Amino acid sequence: MPKSLPSGSPMPRIHWLDAHPSARGEALREALIAWGKEVLPGPGPGSLVIVANHPDPRLIPAEGTEILWWVEKAEPEEVSAVLNLRPGWVLLQDRPLEAAREALLHLRQRDLGSEGWLRQMMHLASLDELLRLVLARAVRLSGARGGAIWLRREDVFYQRAGDGIFAEAPLPRQEAAELVRRGEAFLLAPSGQLGILRLADPKEPPDRFLRGFDDMEPLLLNAWQLEESRALSFKDDLTVAQNRRCLEAELPQAVRSAATKAEPLALLFLDVDDLKRVNTSHGHPVGSLLLESVANTAQRLCRAHDRLYRYGGDEFCILLPSTTAQGARKLGERLLQLLRDQPLDLGEAQLQVSLSAGVAAFPEHADGAGHLIEEADRALLRAKREGKGRVVVAGDRVRV
Repeated sequence: MPKSLPSGSPMPRIHWLDAHPSARGEALREALIAWGKEVLPGPGPGSLVIVANHPDPRLIPAEGTEILWWVEKAEPEEVSAVLNLRPGWVLLQDRPLEAAREALLHLRQRDLGSEGWLRQMMHLASLDELLRLVLARAVRLSGARGGAIWLRREDVFYQRAGDGIFAEAPLPRQEAAELVRRGEAFLLAPSGQLGILRLADPKEPPDRFLRGFDDMEPLLLNAWQLEESRALSFKDDLTVAQNRRCLEAELPQAVRSAATKAEPLALLFLDVDDLKRVNTSHGHPVGSLLLESVANTAQRLCRAHDRLYRYGGDEFCILLPSTTAQGARKLGERLLQLLRDQPLDLGEAQLQVSLSAGVAAFPEHADGAGHLIEEADRALLRAKREGKGRVVVAGDRVRV
């Protein structure tokens, strides 16, 4: 039960802007009145609540010292954009009404939780989104020409976010440590040695643009640990490949990215020829060894941003960003040749390895993720029908 106001105290005023009226917006307005607030329609000085579909800088009025955004959805970049323009808090409308009351209290006390946006990132952002926000904030506050963030994987740091100002080459741990020692890079989440931040020609001292990174540490580590556990669930138990579940999660994202950049995206489906016969003749351990050999050879041919998946028992696929169907065909043909030239050594005998492959590309052969898989699979079936040990591209003429 809210405490009653002392006699003679003015009723706290909340200005109210209903940009996109909603049932949850009305519920919050009624709750504010029940909590003893005077809710005034339209913008004004002091605290302002904006009810909207999503945070939008165009909705920010001239008046309003701080803003509570009560929105149906929010992308992290949108949150960062509005909170960079005006101090405030962003809450999704599916949160409890009490959370809005708490946020308004923090706003009045100027407790913005390291500029207000950090706490909400816990609910809104993936690791990549967090890193983009950290980088954008550091570049803006430092006045740098640009920057990049590398994350650690074992003893190597790999660039995960950047604007192209630094080369994407991996950094050995010793080299990363030397950059930090010289003050040319800064540790992210030092307790977990998560990664490093590099900036090009920062104009401000580090204490200016690193402020708030301590608050970010638990968010970054939580997101990183969540991603690591997810990666384990996406790993094939036998080979170096990711599993089918991982492909189904990543392929739609890859197609969206290719469409946004107006770049091609190729999918290469691979099938180990006659694996059943190998299992029958030599035993399942040899069949497993054969699958591992195929996966290891394919992985060596993959570029840093290509992805190898084990799709089924004897099927693999390789996702090739920024690659045409003909580029994928060349990779498939090279893989087939390498495997032919390197038979599997069984001690007393050697086992010849053969693959069939099918290729499809977005947008040349398919308009979406599911369609891309279907076209690559059809091309693979044709390769099997036409004699195995070959690569077929979707749309190729049928051999007679």
